Amino acid sequence: MSRIAQKRQNTSIAELARHCGLAEGTISRALNNYPDIALKTRERVQQAARELGYRPSSTARRLARGVVETVGFVLPGRKDHLSDPFLSEILDGLAAELSANDWDLLLAAVPDDHDEIDVMDRLLRAGKVGGFAVTRVRRKDPRIEYLRNAAIPFVAYGRTEKHNDYSWLDIDNEKAFVDAVAYLADLGHRRIALLGGDLQMNYAWLRRQGFIKGLQAKGLEVRDDYVIDNVRVDLGAREAVERLLALDEPPTALVCITDSVAIGAMHALQRAGLKPGRDVSIIGYDGLPIGTVMEPALTTMSQATYEAGRQIARMLLKQTASQNSEISQVLWEAKLTPRASAYPPAG
Repeated sequence: MSRIAQKRQNTSIAELARHCGLAEGTISRALNNYPDIALKTRERVQQAARELGYRPSSTARRLARGVVETVGFVLPGRKDHLSDPFLSEILDGLAAELSANDWDLLLAAVPDDHDEIDVMDRLLRAGKVGGFAVTRVRRKDPRIEYLRNAAIPFVAYGRTEKHNDYSWLDIDNEKAFVDAVAYLADLGHRRIALLGGDLQMNYAWLRRQGFIKGLQAKGLEVRDDYVIDNVRVDLGAREAVERLLALDEPPTALVCITDSVAIGAMHALQRAGLKPGRDVSIIGYDGLPIGTVMEPALTTMSQATYEAGRQIARMLLKQTASQNSEISQVLWEAKLTPRASAYPPAG
């Protein structure tokens, strides 16, 4: 290790005080921007800290502020979460932004015979977290109610039906599916089906509503047999596609609740001897990188999942910095990303 690197690593507040010729108490107050320290002194101390690579003890800082600088994230109570590309993108963004601000991310799994609230309560009572990030929000979500009552900072990626009194970041799921249907209708499709999700999840409910509104806006029939809910990846998508293809008038286009479901539908079409994009058009939702390497490449409604993770972290940090911080509610839009899986109907 070089002498400079070693100095940066080992600089203490006492050494910083000796370097500046000031008392340790003055150094501490200057670093924390106390107004009783002259502005020029604060600037000089902070500049010296940057040059010497001084980093305050996280333990001391946490004790002084009374804040646990760790955000808790309870992994969804299902076995496939570690292979969920959406979840990975969110966690990458969340961890990156927290790390840049010297905070930590604590991931906790749900044991058998427990639920997410049990795990949240254990982390909170043990004093291990200073806030929570929540995803996969249900229309009526007991986790949100628990966190409200616990009076701990939290930000949800998604909204419940009643969402006026807590902080959230969400994508306009309804508009995204209105836009997806409009794109297919403008290509000439008149028989458009939905491979939807679990309607307890608010994003799935809103996307379903957007699908129906999109059909109505284009003067297209809303057919019950063209709407399949609770579609899961792979086998569920295969069964849904087989069911649609068996209809007297099978759809010429599919709008899918996620990219993962869309990819499962593409595989199902290929098993049936059909070519996605040519015989049946497909649009997904998420904008996952895997969509670009599919054959054909997947048309999708893209959301900035990684950046959403970073934004959630910023919103959480703002909450923890002040007990009187205002509720933040942010609504982004998904962006249509046209690729080869959606074309005008064959013939």
